[in-house]
Amino acid sequence: MRRDGMRKDRRKGQSILEYTLLLGAIIAVLVAVLLNEGGVKSKVTQTYNKVGTALENTTNDLTTGVFQ
Repeated sequence: MRRDGMRKDRRKGQSILEYTLLLGAIIAVLVAVLLNEGGVKSKVTQTYNKVGTALENTTNDLTTGVFQ
C-alpha cells in the first residue's frame, strides 16, 4: 500500500508541474498577442472606438430628437 501512495504523490507533483508549464505557455502566448503591433490589440482598440462613436452618435440623435 505504501508504494501506491508514493506513486499517487509523484503523479500529483507531476500534474502540478504540468499545469504550471501549461499556464506559463498560455500567459506567454497572450502577452505575445497583446504586445504585437497590428495584431489583436489594435483590432480590439478599433472596435472599441467604433462602438463608442456609434453609441455617442445614437445618444446625440436621441437627445436632439427629444429636446427639439
